[in-house]
Amino acid sequence: MLLLSVWHRVTALFRRRRLERDLDDELAFHLAMREADYRDDGVPQTDAQHAARRRFGNVASLKEQCRDMWTFHPLESLWQDVRYAVRTLRKSPGFTVVAVLALAIGIGANTAIFSLVDAVRARALPYKDPDTLVQLWGNVMRTRLERRGNAYPDFLDWRAQSKSFEDMAAFDNHTLTLAGVEDSERIPVESVSAPYFSLLGVHASRGRTFSADEDLVATPSYLVVLSDGLWQRRFGADPKIVGRSLTLNNHTYSIVGVMPPGFKGLSDSAELWVPFAVWAPPQTMANRGNRGFGALARLKAGVTVASAQSELDGISRQLERAYPDTNEKRGVEVSPLDVELFGALRPALLTLMAAVAFVLLIACANVANLLIARSEARRREIAVRTALGAGRGRLLRQLMTESCVLTAIGAAAGLLLARGAVAVLITASPVTFPSFITPGLDVRVAAFTIAVSLACGIFVGLAPGLQARSVDLNSALKDTARGSEGRRAQRLRSALVVAELSMAVVLLVGAGLMIRSVRNLMTLDPGFDPRSVLTLRVSIPRAAAPVPAAPGVLQVPQEPVVRGRALLERISAVPGVVAVALGTDLPLDGNAAATAYAAEGMAPANAENAPRAYNHRISPEFFTTLRIPIVAGRTFTEAELTPASPAVVVSERVVKRFWPGQDPLGKRIKLGPLTSTNPWLSIVGVVGEVKYRGLPENPTADPDIYLPFVERNSQYALAVRATVPPSSLVAPLRAIVRSADPSIPVYQVATMEERIEEQTSQSRFTMWLMGVFATVALSLSVIGIYGVMSYLVTQRTREIGIRLALGAGGPDILRLVVGNGARLVGAGILIGVAASFALQRLVSSLLFGVTAADAASGIAVAVLAAVALLACYLPALRATRVDPLHALRYE
Repeated sequence: MLLLSVWHRVTALFRRRRLERDLDDELAFHLAMREADYRDDGVPQTDAQHAARRRFGNVASLKEQCRDMWTFHPLESLWQDVRYAVRTLRKSPGFTVVAVLALAIGIGANTAIFSLVDAVRARALPYKDPDTLVQLWGNVMRTRLERRGNAYPDFLDWRAQSKSFEDMAAFDNHTLTLAGVEDSERIPVESVSAPYFSLLGVHASRGRTFSADEDLVATPSYLVVLSDGLWQRRFGADPKIVGRSLTLNNHTYSIVGVMPPGFKGLSDSAELWVPFAVWAPPQTMANRGNRGFGALARLKAGVTVASAQSELDGISRQLERAYPDTNEKRGVEVSPLDVELFGALRPALLTLMAAVAFVLLIACANVANLLIARSEARRREIAVRTALGAGRGRLLRQLMTESCVLTAIGAAAGLLLARGAVAVLITASPVTFPSFITPGLDVRVAAFTIAVSLACGIFVGLAPGLQARSVDLNSALKDTARGSEGRRAQRLRSALVVAELSMAVVLLVGAGLMIRSVRNLMTLDPGFDPRSVLTLRVSIPRAAAPVPAAPGVLQVPQEPVVRGRALLERISAVPGVVAVALGTDLPLDGNAAATAYAAEGMAPANAENAPRAYNHRISPEFFTTLRIPIVAGRTFTEAELTPASPAVVVSERVVKRFWPGQDPLGKRIKLGPLTSTNPWLSIVGVVGEVKYRGLPENPTADPDIYLPFVERNSQYALAVRATVPPSSLVAPLRAIVRSADPSIPVYQVATMEERIEEQTSQSRFTMWLMGVFATVALSLSVIGIYGVMSYLVTQRTREIGIRLALGAGGPDILRLVVGNGARLVGAGILIGVAASFALQRLVSSLLFGVTAADAASGIAVAVLAAVALLACYLPALRATRVDPLHALRYE
């Protein structure tokens, strides 16, 4: 019976017109029958009609009872409210457009940023069960805990002894030279052990990946797996690619598989994968002190990161006792994969999420103010409806429905705005998002937008709805009361304006902090002059493939196809080039390597305070080209460019640690620990500290040691200082390298200023969006206070006319109106400034060299105050021009 009733109600929704006609016919029939009865009793026709209607009852009420039996009354009532709301909004197109635009901006901005935040959640990783994937990184306790790479023997011990993981895989990313028929190309490569692909849950689309027996370091297998992109780009999507060979760094590799489209490994850039066994020579792999790669692992079901960390801590302590020389103070960090890939982005995105939430709240406050003003104008309508029997709950529901319809229209417009904004964010952002991050308007984002729009509808409709419930019927129905506004409504409108201004202050100060942080970063002295410098890397192949040496015999490399010094001389002759230098690496290129060192006469050290430095082999022109200041001594001479040269240049931190206040020239250091047999090196020069590894500071305080450039290196970095735009030298330099030998690949070409910009990309991304949001917030807040003051002047027109008639002058009216506005502005700014100091603490990780209390923040707040006061002044100026006679007739 219940199901049948529900079925009839549902079908009635689609037969409404027919049921209405049937109902009208039936009611007309019953009225006609009663009227006929009265006429039969001798009652005149007119009296019979009235008597029949009185006896039959309220026809409208009977119709409503019948309709309630047809369908679902709450839905029917809601549909009526929606239709009434749409009609009401259509009657006020100006109000509707302004409100929808404000809501569209707020909801659209929130949707766009949420789509980015949602895209970098753990479930966004394109791997199997990403929540259980972790990375393992070796660390060491020095003055603070410092992350280092892993040692292969340590990795094998972790894998053998731990019980928390399903499996582990070693991985590292680097580049190799792919030889071609015409041009060689430097290819991004990942060296991986066999479980790597199965841990990520990916399989080769052609052929296979690596097997466990191909992980044997003693007998490395020269195999390679191609990415789908490289397979198509370099091999023409050859369906018989498996089994073919290619040459990487003068070694022949056999192709065993091709990965599916879109897969680029954890580095998100790999185009080739080779077995980890060929990552380094066997003797290097066996050295427990040689560290530098990462490890991927999958937690077993039910195992948490904390419990896995605890287990590996215990294994690390065992290794420390077993190998104190290499593992003292050494540990391992278990880090979720999503944190490793997205951790740097999340603070900025969450900050932006808070910023757009403020923008939305400001927009809602504006719309709520508009609705309150509108409800004041509808006081008489609401009073009439109340007098006719509408309950307060029914009126509240109607007004809430109107606000929800308004926000729904704003949400629809906001979705369209968000769709375009997301595309602009991805393309114009200085931050490079992972390739698998594809923010879009999916189901989750749509659900978020619906939830936000409903919350906005309730928020903006609650204030006018509650105000409508308190309407006094007697005063509202009097014409003379139409110009007066209740104190409660005025206090509510003022509170909303104060809230708008305070949030605008927070956003304006936040945007100012980000802008000044980026400015400080961009003007920070990195220890060298980045202007007009072009950087690039080359990989010099050997003249012929080396002949494999017998086991245990050191293999002698063949001569390079061109010497680095000869290449440097050719580049120096290019017009516009004023200086050029060679090195194994350059500042901010991510290729620096660190090692232990010792100073003559130093006290014995442990792992916590053992000296450690980053080594760079450079040509004598290096310091001049990059304009790194030489504090003492000199650079290298041509005679010192030999592998056995005892000359060394150090940065100031070496001197400050071991010889403060002394002449460091002639002092001696050696690479490796004090007990090593490595030769002593004599200091010939001291240079300033360089931000080699990051901005605003190097990740660690380790100094830099510079050694003479030698030709045994195959990969060089070049720095070219020019008097012409550096980008104009790219083509000439490529031509020079190609003329030396076509097989030399040129890669990582960038100006030094671009490298600095890359270091500040996250801050610039946040700055850019915070500036946009702050501008929007400022605009909305000024519009809000202008609207309040304009409405206040309109509501007080009669009062202003009386004041003018009694002798008040224009300045008196200005003080009255502007004074009211100034109190609101002052309250909003005070609250906003207090909140700004809290904001500074929350986003401190994104700031550099700024505080909320500096002069620039004060100027920004002063500008906001001036603009807000101007928004108060304009309505006040209009009030001084009121004609008293017109004002007294206003009502």
